[in-house]
Amino acid sequence: MLKISKLTDYGVVVLNVLAEAGAVKLSGEEIAGKTGLAMPTVRKVMKALADSGLVIAQRGARGGYRIARAPAQIRMLDVVQAFEGPVALTDCAAEEDACDITHSCSLSSNWGGVNQLITQVLARVTLNDIRQPERQQQLVRDSIPHTSFIDLIDLS
Repeated sequence: MLKISKLTDYGVVVLNVLAEAGAVKLSGEEIAGKTGLAMPTVRKVMKALADSGLVIAQRGARGGYRIARAPAQIRMLDVVQAFEGPVALTDCAAEEDACDITHSCSLSSNWGGVNQLITQVLARVTLNDIRQPERQQQLVRDSIPHTSFIDLIDLS
């Protein structure tokens, strides 16, 4: 199964809360209250988001967290990479070929193209898109032609 980690998912949830707050800083406790996440989890998520530049963190009495960019400027690729690192579907798609059979596998170089496609999709979808279900449907309609799934053959 191909899936992102819970922390990545939580990162998107937290970014959504921060996007709703706009320029207003939220404390870790406020984020925990609005998301339902435990404080230790909020701390982990906020560290990854701040380290990646997606969130601005300010310490002190007037401190808190705020989103660093507009939701339309935050790519899902940036969020995924903040938590998961570079996108690599298989070991042979990773920069450091860690697979034991890469040298004898006729398909190892082919995974790079699939990896690139997924990376491009993640780069195209923004936090703003995730926040708008109708926008997601439009992205799917625009990016995948209906005829690409089935090649029609005349059997007569």
